[in-house]
Amino acid sequence: MWITKGKTVWIDILNPNKADIDFLKKQHKFHPIILDELLHLSSRSGVEFYSTYFFLTCHLPIYDPELKTSRRGEIDFLITKDKVITVHYENLAPIESFMRSLNNNPHIKTRNLESAVKLTYYLLQEIINYSMRQLRHIKEDIQYVSKEIFKKREEVLLEKISYVKRDILDYSVISAPQEILLNSLMEVGVKFWGPDVRIYLSDLIGDHSKVTQHLENYRQVIESLEGTNGQLLNAKTNRVMQKFTIFAFLTFPIFLFFSLISVDFIGKFVIASPVRFWLILLVVVSLVISLVALFRKRKWL
Repeated sequence: MWITKGKTVWIDILNPNKADIDFLKKQHKFHPIILDELLHLSSRSGVEFYSTYFFLTCHLPIYDPELKTSRRGEIDFLITKDKVITVHYENLAPIESFMRSLNNNPHIKTRNLESAVKLTYYLLQEIINYSMRQLRHIKEDIQYVSKEIFKKREEVLLEKISYVKRDILDYSVISAPQEILLNSLMEVGVKFWGPDVRIYLSDLIGDHSKVTQHLENYRQVIESLEGTNGQLLNAKTNRVMQKFTIFAFLTFPIFLFFSLISVDFIGKFVIASPVRFWLILLVVVSLVISLVALFRKRKWL
C-alpha cells in the first residue's frame, strides 16, 4: 500500500517477502542487515539511527480471547526525511484504522501527511490509543470480579483472578519496553528532524505513560481483590472445618458409650439389664441433643 500527499509518502507492507525487500532497496540505501531483519519478527523493541534514516521496532499488546491473555504484535518503521515505511506480519487494527481515516477524510490525510515527522507521530499515537483500548477487557474483568466477590463464588473467582493477573503481566511485558523506545525516539528524532519535533515526541511519551498508569492501577486493584477473595475463601474453609469439628464432638458421647460396653465387665453390667442399657443410652442421646441445641443457639451450627 502506498499513500502520498505532497512530498510525504507512506508505504505499508504486510508479510514482507524477497520482492518487497528488493523494492525497499530501490527506495533508499537501507543497511542490508536491517532489510534482512524485516523478513521475520523481532523479540526486541528499539531505535537504530543512521545518518539519513532510522529504524524503529515497535510492539503492541493484542488480546487473544482463546488464550485469555495479551500477545505481542509488531510494527517495524523505516523513516527517512520524506518517507515512512511500516512493515507488519499480520493485519493490525491500528494500521487499518489509520488507513481508513486517511482514505475517508481528506482533512486528516492533509494533516497526517504534512511531513514525515507528523506521519510518524500520528501513526505512533494511533498505536498507543489502540494499546489503551486493549486495557478495556482487563477493566471489564476486574469489574466482574468486584461485582461477584461477595456472592459466595470464591473458587470460581480464584480462577478468574488468576487469568486477569496473567493478562496484566503479559501486557506489562509487552508494553513496558515501549517507554524506553519512545525516550530513545525523542533523542534520535531531535537529532534527525531538529528541536521543533520535541513537543510531538514528548507528547507520545506522555500518552504512553497514561497506559502504564492505568495498567498499574489495575494491577493494584486485582491484587486487592485477590487478597479479599483469599480471606473469604479462608473464612469459608474455617467454617467448614468448624462444623466438622463440632460434628466430631457431638458423636463422641455415642462413640464412647459403645466403646465402653465393648469392654467385658462394663458390657456385662450394662447389657445385664435392658432397662439399664436404654436408660444410659437415653442419657447419652439427651446429652447430644442438648449440645446441638446449645451450638445452634450460639450459631455454631
